[in-house]
Amino acid sequence: MREAIGNTFIVNLLLIFLGVMSALLIGSISYSKAFKVKNRIIYTIEKYGAWDVTSTRGSTVVNLVQAEVESSLKDIGYHLAVANTSCPNRAGGTVVYGNSNNGITTYRYCVYEYNNEKGHYYGVATFMHFDFPLIGNYVEFPVYGETKSIYDVEVHYNN
Repeated sequence: MREAIGNTFIVNLLLIFLGVMSALLIGSISYSKAFKVKNRIIYTIEKYGAWDVTSTRGSTVVNLVQAEVESSLKDIGYHLAVANTSCPNRAGGTVVYGNSNNGITTYRYCVYEYNNEKGHYYGVATFMHFDFPLIGNYVEFPVYGETKSIYDVEVHYNN
């Protein structure tokens, strides 16, 4: 009888260990994906110098930064936004992209704009998602990063 109780304890200990290791692995993979997406969005914003760079294609106005970001997120396989999501408030920042109450968001990320004395910079929040049945939409953790300062410099071209 003593060996049966000892074996049950070892099996339970092994199951707990496997559960903890699986949770760490899943969390690590999800964090790495959210971190990669955040860095790609920051790189794109810094490349264009602003979030609201637009171009006219025919009769429609297209945000070039948003189009490039969403194209790269589609390639990565980032998760889509759920209906009626909103971005958490950040001190001093205004939400430029991310609130889906007007139905324009496709992917779940938030872009904030901050103004300082020399120019402005952007903050980006992406989210780690875990798809659990019934509670999957409620379990998300933000990963936040900021661009370098983008200085307001007037550029004059000589013809």
